[in-house]
Amino acid sequence: MNLHIHKSRNEMGIAAAKAVENRIEELLKEKEFIRIIFAAAPSQSEMLNYLTSSKRIQWDRIIGFHMDEYIGLSKDSPALFSNFLKRHLFDCVPFHQVHLLDGEADPEIEVKRYSKLLNEAPIDIVCLGIGENGHIAFNDPPVADFSDPFTVKKVTLDTLCRQQQVNDGCFSQFAEVPETALTLTIPTLTNGSYLYCVVPGAAKRAAVYQSLFGEISTSCPGSILRQSENCDLFLDADSNPFPIQKEEEASNIMAIDAVSSQPVLLNTKSSTRVQLPADFEVDEYVGEGLVDIQINGIKGVDFNTTLTKPEAILECTKYLLSKGVTTYYPTIVTNGFDTILQLVETINKACQAYPLVNSCVAGLHIEGPFISSEPGAKGAHPEEFTRNPSIAFLDQLQKISLKPIALITLAPELEGSEEFIRTCTKRGVKVSIGHSLATGEHVQMAKDAGASLATHLGNGVPLNLQRHPNIIWELMAQEGINASLIADGFHLPPSFLKVVFRAKGDECLLVSDATCFAGMAPGEYDSPIGGKVVLEESGRLSMKGANGLLAGAGKDLLENIDYLLESQLLSLSEAWKKASILPLKYMVGDKVPNKDWVVFKLKDNVVNIQKVYKDGVLVFDQTLEK
Repeated sequence: MNLHIHKSRNEMGIAAAKAVENRIEELLKEKEFIRIIFAAAPSQSEMLNYLTSSKRIQWDRIIGFHMDEYIGLSKDSPALFSNFLKRHLFDCVPFHQVHLLDGEADPEIEVKRYSKLLNEAPIDIVCLGIGENGHIAFNDPPVADFSDPFTVKKVTLDTLCRQQQVNDGCFSQFAEVPETALTLTIPTLTNGSYLYCVVPGAAKRAAVYQSLFGEISTSCPGSILRQSENCDLFLDADSNPFPIQKEEEASNIMAIDAVSSQPVLLNTKSSTRVQLPADFEVDEYVGEGLVDIQINGIKGVDFNTTLTKPEAILECTKYLLSKGVTTYYPTIVTNGFDTILQLVETINKACQAYPLVNSCVAGLHIEGPFISSEPGAKGAHPEEFTRNPSIAFLDQLQKISLKPIALITLAPELEGSEEFIRTCTKRGVKVSIGHSLATGEHVQMAKDAGASLATHLGNGVPLNLQRHPNIIWELMAQEGINASLIADGFHLPPSFLKVVFRAKGDECLLVSDATCFAGMAPGEYDSPIGGKVVLEESGRLSMKGANGLLAGAGKDLLENIDYLLESQLLSLSEAWKKASILPLKYMVGDKVPNKDWVVFKLKDNVVNIQKVYKDGVLVFDQTLEK
């Protein structure tokens, strides 16, 4: 839905009419005739007045309908919607055809007749409003049905709806308002190609607010319009629900959407986003919470040592939230089976003890021990613990883990890989190819068995590879194999990142691969998997005395975004999407609605987090950290 707010009712009506006028011209370039449904109400008068004066509209190529009518009024009653539209539109310009609802006909017969007319071809434009009770057409809350199987139906009008007709001056007293009417159903209206909704007046401010920010429910039928990308909502100063009441201020944010680059009004509780006018001035950005599907620890907290305590994982979670990461998958790397099980138990305890940890940890990523033992391919993983895939161990992991075993990285050239991948896929565990020297045949087998990701593509391979074929080319060439990338400025050169971004597009996901040393002061540290490691001031983390071989990452996911922006490798829109929307979609699909939001400022290509919301609740506020 796109929101347009105007200073006066007249400006609102003219703006809506110009939008309809432009759309009519565009559609008539492609079609011989177009079909438009009109609402009949005083709220539409300013728009209709402008439309009838237009010199640009070819009315003789338009077929007109209206959306509701009273039952039982005489044909000459001025209160009939058909007569209202005759006075304000249908008799003012030369339509090709006009189809009117007949409120005096047998309702059952009229429903069938008008439904047949409407269903002869798609509806191109719908001009509608929202009533004081939130209705659209005469779909009042008691009779509204978002999945209505009918095109037109007979309804009984509720009390608020009937009173509105008196308030609008259509009837002098409540008793005169008919109790029944014919109405086009909600699907008939919302299935129109383009919707233009005009809602003036203070009496409708509450209905507008509920339509924008309330639950999408038939208790306010207008709320369904939020699901239409091609709906434009026009308000005047009186119907404008802003400024919002104080108790609602904290839940509403006006900012530039980090992905669409458009100013929006976001309600953090309902996750409702309404597009604001393009010239709306805001100085902050808002984006979906960052999602890190490969993270070994952060700021001194290591998921790969049994010394880590549950309370340390809470502090780790808080730190990640301050960096915009609202969902993460603790990554457990190659180790002995017993040790891995102990590490899972520690994460279990943290999730049980701390609701914040439980809400942020979406599952576990098991990166090894089912990886190659070959130098280069194994990276910093200890060779002595690498082994062939084991379904029995998968059974143990799934039995003890409170969180889903969501992702497993393996080398598909290992014995038993195909059966293991198929088993994981059947159980809903995603499989990624990584730390591998797989051939093209191995990669194809893995994909056919269900593998769908390449773990930190371009890393976890020897420094020197055969020119072609090699595993990087094979993974790049496979459609349906997503690529996770560490874009910290050290793991991959800019040229490689450019090529992968072009080749994979939305199949690219950003990961941090952060170790416990990310966020720490520069220096030498002991690592459980890499021995002595060196963290440089630049954030580069390498194994000491190993010719600069990387030992994981020393930067968090947000710093990866900063690098991409500073290097001009991606726009903010693309970088943020690859670190939030796309990894979440890869892991859980579209079935889980996003309720995590990050508010930030952008200066000199550096993201400065202001506020973070988890499940609609404020969990980090930069102003309170000072």
